[in-house]
Parts: sequence; structure tokens; C-alpha cells
Amino acid sequence: MGDYVPKTDATYDDWQFNLIEIIVENAILWGVPTEVVTSLKAAQARWTAAYGKASNKQNRTSADVITKEQAGDGFTKEIRDVVQQWLVRNPKVSDGDRVRMGITVRSNVHTPVPPPSTFPIGSVDFSLRLQHTISFSDQASAHSNAKPEGAIGCEIYVKVDAEAPKNVEEMNFLGTCTASPFVMKFDSTKVGKTAWYWLRWVNRKGETGPWSAPISAMIVG
Repeated sequence: MGDYVPKTDATYDDWQFNLIEIIVENAILWGVPTEVVTSLKAAQARWTAAYGKASNKQNRTSADVITKEQAGDGFTKEIRDVVQQWLVRNPKVSDGDRVRMGITVRSNVHTPVPPPSTFPIGSVDFSLRLQHTISFSDQASAHSNAKPEGAIGCEIYVKVDAEAPKNVEEMNFLGTCTASPFVMKFDSTKVGKTAWYWLRWVNRKGETGPWSAPISAMIVG
């Protein structure tokens, strides 16, 4: 679910007015302390004054705009704190009340995380002696380091040999790398040999996605 706080100033102003009005009307019923309501109304007053000045495009100054942004940031933080502490989990506040206030309605339905459906795209930097630096990204976002949704990391397998592996049973599991790149170091006995790598995404349940295309590089001494 997206953020419940509106992005534009005009929409935000209408939303906050409605929200605060409902909170004030129901504060005693919902058990919201008087001092919390008082502080919230003071933050609202600062926002209203600053927004009024900044909305006058003919006479406003850059300082007026900055003051409005600062007042909005402070007001929004206070609203989020009140919503989180007094409204989201309060059994006296109904989902209908939350809808009227324009805040998040919590869902009790658990959405299962599916196995990864995409594969990593990998590359190997072998410019340093006795070291391979393996970088990877998702096929769906090759220009970003972001993992696909639900994946906790990239499983990396290796085989050091003259011939490419035909199945994963020939390979050694190096680990699950949570962020690119992964650094593999070798001892001098491996100089001149080729290291072959297979990669795949894995989620928190241990479910894996399809294999990447094999990547390989020589071990330089």
C-alpha cells in the first residue's frame, strides 16, 4: 500500500484539516491524550500560517517557501507519530474511521512471496591478481543494483577447472551475497586456471529462481 500522506500542498492541506478535525472530535473516545491533541493543533497552526504565506505567489519570498516546507515536514512527522501510536492499532478506531481520516487501513491478509522469476546478470573483474570480483544485477533492471522483489540475495556457485560445468553438482557453493559485488580470492596454486560461476536469486523461504548464464574468467597470478 502506498503512503497515505498526499504529495501536493493543496491536497495535503485539505487532508490534514479533515484528519485533525476528526481526531479532535473523537480524542476522548479514542483515548488520545489532551497534550497530544494540543501539540498536534499547534503544529497545524504553524503549517496553516506558513502555507498561507507561501501560497501567495505574487508576494511570497524564498524564505516563506522554506518556512512552509519546514512547517510541513514537522507537521507531517507529528501526524505520523500520532497515527502510528494512537490510531493504527487502537481497537476503538474502526476501519471506517481510518478511511474517513485518509490513513492506512491495515490488512490482515498475508500476501505470500513467490519464488524469484528472473535471473541475475553477472560479470567478473579479474584485473587483480588472485582475485575475482563478481558483480551482478537483475535481468529486469540491468542498470540497477536492486534485487528483484522478495529476493534476499544471490546464490553463487563456482567450479575451478579447464572445462565448464554441466550441472550444479560439479560446483561448490560460495554463499548467498546480499549486495553486489562478491569478492572471491584464490591461492597461488589456482593461477592460470579458469573459474566458472553460476548465479541465482533466493528468497527468505529458500526458494530459488532460474540460473544465470554462466560467466567465467582466468585466475591471474
